[in-house]
Amino acid sequence: MKKRIAIILMICMTLAIFTGCQEAGSKKQFVTIVTGGTGGTYYPVGTIFTTLWNEKLGEKVQASVQSSGGSVENLNMLKDGEAQLGIAMANLTLFAYNGEERFKDNKFEDVRFITALWPDVTQFVVTEKSGINSIGDIKGKTFSVGSAGSGTEYSTKLILETIGGLKFEDLNAEYLGYSEASSAIQNGQVDGMNAEGGLPTSAVSEITASKTKVKILEFSDSDYEKLHSVAPYYGQFTVPKGLYTGIDKDVKTVGVKSTLICHANLSEELVYELTKTIYENYESIVGSHKALEFMGLDQAIKGLPPVPLHPGAVKYYKEKGIEIPEYLLP
Repeated sequence: MKKRIAIILMICMTLAIFTGCQEAGSKKQFVTIVTGGTGGTYYPVGTIFTTLWNEKLGEKVQASVQSSGGSVENLNMLKDGEAQLGIAMANLTLFAYNGEERFKDNKFEDVRFITALWPDVTQFVVTEKSGINSIGDIKGKTFSVGSAGSGTEYSTKLILETIGGLKFEDLNAEYLGYSEASSAIQNGQVDGMNAEGGLPTSAVSEITASKTKVKILEFSDSDYEKLHSVAPYYGQFTVPKGLYTGIDKDVKTVGVKSTLICHANLSEELVYELTKTIYENYESIVGSHKALEFMGLDQAIKGLPPVPLHPGAVKYYKEKGIEIPEYLLP
């Protein structure tokens, strides 16, 4: 009898220890960041962030990166609980939060900003032989407008309509990711592409270094004023000469800030640690991608439209003495 009781006690203790280990292990949080196509800027930077988080927060956090169709898909994945973090254009995040534009029937009030990143610069890359010298010249041409459902597709549509007076029906629109579009241009299948991203964008670097002669269309001050009048979140930016092979003069263009976003249900402690880890280790990652040069603690909330910051990000920024406007507070 005593032997049987002893065995039962041993089993109970073993179960208790096993359960305790499970509870301890469950404290590690698994997060996925959704980004964009592998030929853009979002995916490589998302990889840089997850590598950093795993290195510095490995006992608490296991982060993974996932490619996607871009901003719109990322916002939908966060809303549906398929990911916890994402990179998205600031304007599309605002539309999702307010239930406007393409999010009219898909409002996402639980989206939160963590930090501003870099400007997503609009780059209309066209072949020299296409005869395209302005936005209006794209009429009747085969042009990659971005992946279906992406922020690039939305921006291309807006720019073509506002500056060129064109609809997608006025051209042969192809819905390709950046790497696919670059290959299609080199193969003579399309005349050009819009590649929005941080500078440099890898797909643009690839095509400018190829045998295919291309150029980047310039946006005049008048073009910018037209666009800004209907989409005030756009700013003016420059693709500097020498950034890409064969681009030997500065090219004036436009762009929108990209942002790191998350779902409101993430814990304050987790988002605080993720935010802190990026900025406390900024010097060690800034050389990993040129787009990161446009970041910095002094730029962390600049250019953000009125969508709340996550409380964890707010906590870190207040610690660093950053004054946060009322419209960004949760």
